Amino acid sequence: MPPREPSTIFGPALPPRDAFARPKVIDLRPYQRDAISEVGARRAPGERILVVAPTGAGKTVIASQLIVDELEAGGRVLFIAHRTELIAQTYGTLLARGIPERELGIIMADGVITHPITGERANCARPLARVQIASIDTLRSRPRPRATLVIVDECHRALAKSYRDVAEAYPEALHVGLTATPYRADGRGLGDAYRQLVIVATPRQLMDEGYLAEPRCFSHPVKPDLKGVKTTAGEYDQAALGEAMDRRELVGNIVEHWARLAEGRRTAVFATNVAHSLNIVEAFRAAGIAAEHLDGETPSTDRAAILRRIDTGETRVVSNVMVLTEGWDQPSVKCIVLAAPTKSRAKYIQQKGRGVRPWEGVVPVVLDHAGNILEHGLLQDDFEISLEGRKKKARQNVSTKECPGCTAVCALNAATCWCCGQPFADADTDPSEGKLLIEKDGHLVEVRPGDVKRKPTGEERDLRGYIHKLTTETDERQHWQPGTTNGNLFRRYGKGRGEMTLQELRVVAAFLESRPWDTPEVLFFEVPTRAGSTVAA
Repeated sequence: MPPREPSTIFGPALPPRDAFARPKVIDLRPYQRDAISEVGARRAPGERILVVAPTGAGKTVIASQLIVDELEAGGRVLFIAHRTELIAQTYGTLLARGIPERELGIIMADGVITHPITGERANCARPLARVQIASIDTLRSRPRPRATLVIVDECHRALAKSYRDVAEAYPEALHVGLTATPYRADGRGLGDAYRQLVIVATPRQLMDEGYLAEPRCFSHPVKPDLKGVKTTAGEYDQAALGEAMDRRELVGNIVEHWARLAEGRRTAVFATNVAHSLNIVEAFRAAGIAAEHLDGETPSTDRAAILRRIDTGETRVVSNVMVLTEGWDQPSVKCIVLAAPTKSRAKYIQQKGRGVRPWEGVVPVVLDHAGNILEHGLLQDDFEISLEGRKKKARQNVSTKECPGCTAVCALNAATCWCCGQPFADADTDPSEGKLLIEKDGHLVEVRPGDVKRKPTGEERDLRGYIHKLTTETDERQHWQPGTTNGNLFRRYGKGRGEMTLQELRVVAAFLESRPWDTPEVLFFEVPTRAGSTVAA
């Protein structure tokens, strides 16, 4: 971030730059440096920037560097989170960066947290500190501290009134939102809260570069029977969902599949409700496997002890209800069991992403008993990221069919089963239009990248048609042979428009729309898309 003069927006001039000794320098990953540079380049009074990075990409590291830069420039920082664990985690991260404790304050109830160094309960409320780490619930009823930089963690919540009220209280500050999942169950986009989008990296990119571990994923081609389970605000009714999922045969299957596929990995189970979770724990214990339960009512000291035991391996399985979905980092946990169906892509990605941080070379395993992979696709798939919301009647995002021989999940257009090689008699037939899928043996089968094909969004379909129209018009206008422009684009980019991501389609469409054409060679250009990377057009 480029140096700036101390701000006087919020009253007296802030301390000069030499009043703050820069903490220790850390070795940022290339994509983290790019993101920080891009945020700095887009900085303007009152600007609101959404920063999207996968779970495990180091969003807190990016935030800590932005905070260090802001303090060095003489600014003040307000970091907002919604849970005690996230607040304590951020406090510890900033201490580890070398920011003096006198510069860090907590705004949360009485300001008492479990100190990340001593492990004891300590009052960390320091109203004069230049970095305030605040609970959104407490902040909305307290006087607002001065800030030149406002950072919101897990900012997919930022459309709530409490967050919007805080944002409006800082009209001149830079607002940065951090999230791995810029999606809301109700379909609303985050464009009302943020004006610019910085995509740090994709899961596929980080897995290819070794920063995340690619999981083996197991699911079943037949989704759970959820007839009668109502949907409210884009998500299943949790009470009815718990009754539908908490069947003894399903709970037993969880233990059976874990024993066969997890190979003793430390495991986090995501259950529908407390009763469901307790039954899962009971089933594991009955099989002689050390298991424990967590929910929102578990005391913080007990919660910390349970997570310590799972980290050391004393406990092998921890089953939870919406406690470990966000802000929990424990790389030694290398098996994720999805036992709660969800319509929320954000919740699915957050839960599944808990197991992909690299640890001792162990390959993560995901056991999906909830049909979430069929609903939302694999974690390593490229999802559409946009500030815009989705249409209310958006179609299901993935399309699959079941192999009649081995029940493997296969792409809808597959001619043969990837698992057993059996040919499909109706390779082009949508199984939803024919007979119902029948569960044969209840076994999960492995789902690999490409087995679950994502259907294109409406915008992707529109852009592909628009690019075809532009390339055709260009050929006609320049009196070139039909297909010249399209062929040059393919040779330059290495893929056709049917394989391009939404972001790539947007860049190519804008390039074709605005470029004055002289010869075919002008197509061999590179159009910048974000710091450190280009998209060929």
